[in-house]
Amino acid sequence: MISATSRRLLARFAPYRGQLALATLLVFVASALPSLLVFVIKTVLDDVLIRKDQTALALMAPGIVILYGLNGAVAVGRGLLTRTVAWRVVTDLRAELHAKLLTLDAGWHQRTPVGERASRALSDVNNLQYAVSGVVTAIQKPVTLLGLIVTAFVLDARLAAVALVVLPLVAYPIDRFGKWSRRASRDTLDAAAKLSGNLYQTLAGVRVVLLSGGERERQASFDRENQKHHDAQIAAATAQLLPGPVVELIAALGVGAAIWVGGEQVFRNEIQPGDLIGFLVALGLMNDPLKGVALITSLIQRALASADSVFALLDTPPALVDAGTALAPAPSTIEVRNVGFDYGEGGVLHDVSFTVQAGQRVGIVGASGAGKSTLLALLTRLRDPGRGAVLWNGRDIREFTLSSFRARLAVVTQEPFLFDDTVEANLRFGCPDAARESVVAAAEVADADGFIQALPKGYETGVDELGMRLSGGQRQRLCIARAVLRDAPVLVLDEATSNLDSESESAVNLALERAMRGRTTFVVAHRLSSVKEADVIFVFAAGRLVETGTHGELLSLGGEYARLARLQVQ
Repeated sequence: MISATSRRLLARFAPYRGQLALATLLVFVASALPSLLVFVIKTVLDDVLIRKDQTALALMAPGIVILYGLNGAVAVGRGLLTRTVAWRVVTDLRAELHAKLLTLDAGWHQRTPVGERASRALSDVNNLQYAVSGVVTAIQKPVTLLGLIVTAFVLDARLAAVALVVLPLVAYPIDRFGKWSRRASRDTLDAAAKLSGNLYQTLAGVRVVLLSGGERERQASFDRENQKHHDAQIAAATAQLLPGPVVELIAALGVGAAIWVGGEQVFRNEIQPGDLIGFLVALGLMNDPLKGVALITSLIQRALASADSVFALLDTPPALVDAGTALAPAPSTIEVRNVGFDYGEGGVLHDVSFTVQAGQRVGIVGASGAGKSTLLALLTRLRDPGRGAVLWNGRDIREFTLSSFRARLAVVTQEPFLFDDTVEANLRFGCPDAARESVVAAAEVADADGFIQALPKGYETGVDELGMRLSGGQRQRLCIARAVLRDAPVLVLDEATSNLDSESESAVNLALERAMRGRTTFVVAHRLSSVKEADVIFVFAAGRLVETGTHGELLSLGGEYARLARLQVQ
């Protein structure tokens, strides 16, 4: 019975029926060639060597050359067709996986290590590509085997029955090894994902590792995962390699029986030597297809193990449902109404409510764990609230399409992330059609045009060419320019200056001051100096909105905000 995974995988090949039909035709042609070779060898023995037939000799010599030439041409055509289809299917799957990763919410990405995510999207698909390519290439084996079985019965039905009586015995080890191969392949994929995640952690935190003297600890951790991956690969390789010799041994029992019975028939002149040799050649040629059937079983199980992993990711339900149909407007009011949120381990935000008017500068502060980042995720719809709603102009933001909603946002994060591309391409990210003049104008607003022009190729300089030569402040100003270029009515600054030194922070603050003009701005900050000029400041503690006011008003209250201010002064 075909499994659900098998049906889904086979359905991927449906658009390529034409190529597969031609490949199948070539498979039947290629499968007939070994059987023809058997009859050629029989003719050479009986007619050429024994009867000394010159005509047969004249035909057989070029016939064998033509036979092998045809076999080579068919093999190339079939191989190209089947592999092209397999690679196309896998390429489409890889693109789907990448698109799927971009639809999953921030919570899923936080729960799943980045190395594991990359492994699922690349390594698992690469394994699937290898396995599927192997299956479609080796599909000729069972057809060839069937042709040779028919040939054996045509030559001598009695001998064929004697030799092939062991064939059903082959099914059991093939089935057992196939199931083992699937389990071993799944273990290998899991081990590869963990190994990839371990390496990524080391590379992402390499400065911490070096400065903490943790090289030996990280190396030991990597070695453990590396050994687990090695052991899993050995188990998978064993499961793939063992079936061939086992099948070969079982088949040898039949060959031995055929030699015994056939030899007796030759002694009694019941058959010609050419009949026996031709029959034995047919049996010998069955050896490779028989092992191929075992290999196909192993490859199919390996493909299904990879497909299980790939389809599991494709089937991951997004926590954010993009069911909205309306286009998001430029908000005149943004309201958070009775919002609550938790991660399944207790509440993070409790009954939070406030309203912001268009053009206001809003500060959001609080101690670590107060709920600032979670609130920001709700405001930008990286997450949806468990209770309550976020409203724009009185409408729940879930009524808007995600793309139109996020087009109204520009975000500058704590870590200034730049892609491995040119400076201009980084500024254009999210706005690929922006005019060059707009790009330069955005850079000028962010106080970045000066140092960009001083780069070796100006705006065309590759970020990878610069290495670490861009300071943190310069990188942040490039990110600010990118946000300015979006020309969105809502600007979100998530700890945008927390990692900068005083000089860089001063330059970035000037850039931010220009960027905030005319926009509704949310400033999430640890340093209270970043929100001193805000029109209103929301103070959070233990997931609750505990104070609201301006900088001066909150200091005079002598509450949580004043406490945070005293701690920072100290």
